[in-house]
Amino acid sequence: MSTAQAIRLTAILTMVAAMACLSTQDTFSKKLMLSVAPVIIIWTRYALQTGLVGVSIWRKGSPQLLRTRQWRLQLLRGALVVGGSVCGYGALQRMPVAEFTAIYCLVPLAVTFVARFVMKEHVSTVGWLCVAGGLCGALLVVRPGGHVDPTGAALALMGVVCYTCFQTLTGYLARQDSPLTIQLCTSAFGLVCLSLVLPFFWPKEMPWPNLALLLFVALAGSYGQYFTVLAFSKAPASTLSPYLYTAIGFSALGGWLMFDHLPDALAICGILMIVLFGLAAGWLNQRKAQT
Repeated sequence: MSTAQAIRLTAILTMVAAMACLSTQDTFSKKLMLSVAPVIIIWTRYALQTGLVGVSIWRKGSPQLLRTRQWRLQLLRGALVVGGSVCGYGALQRMPVAEFTAIYCLVPLAVTFVARFVMKEHVSTVGWLCVAGGLCGALLVVRPGGHVDPTGAALALMGVVCYTCFQTLTGYLARQDSPLTIQLCTSAFGLVCLSLVLPFFWPKEMPWPNLALLLFVALAGSYGQYFTVLAFSKAPASTLSPYLYTAIGFSALGGWLMFDHLPDALAICGILMIVLFGLAAGWLNQRKAQT
């Protein structure tokens, strides 16, 4: 195996690990939100993430990791992550885990819109068919009369917009700054923003089981975000995007084990459509990157 192939394989495995961590975070967050406000969960994740990244930078003894070449874009990425987190947790309160993850997996298809209307890239007819197919799949997942609350679906779609822009920026910033620098900027921004509203949501008493679960969720989310940035620093988005869909499998397994929920037949068809058309879009993007 060549060095390039080894790096590519490492990036892919890192992305799969990231999806496993983030799916675990979502599954246990949904359970935790039965007794804890979402703001507390998000704040805990950012607090722990900021501490872990800060310690890592201190141990490396590299003060340059505290500096970024792209302050404005780092702040924008932080705002997008916070917005996506708030919308995502609001949706997760109202949606089953697998369906929630499937909607978020529209991101690779949404990147096509970004490529066409922001970056002014040419999008082929097949590319637009992939987008249309993925949207049809999403409609099957969130259809009226299904198991998905309309408000939850709307929040999830708003989160997709934030996450699409966040992923686009991650690929660009990973070529400018260290993954640790990116993580520190994003987590510190989220920590400051949510600390302003945390006193309005923190309960008078917090049982120890909830505190332990908060720590576990925060660890899973922190490592998921770090692995995502690390993967993008080793391989382009066109290579890694197809592996985002492993999150659906992890989430479906978690939803079944924790909540005894499995998507119905139409929702499964919609999820498969999102995966297949998303994989096709990723393949087209990879071909375009190679030409």
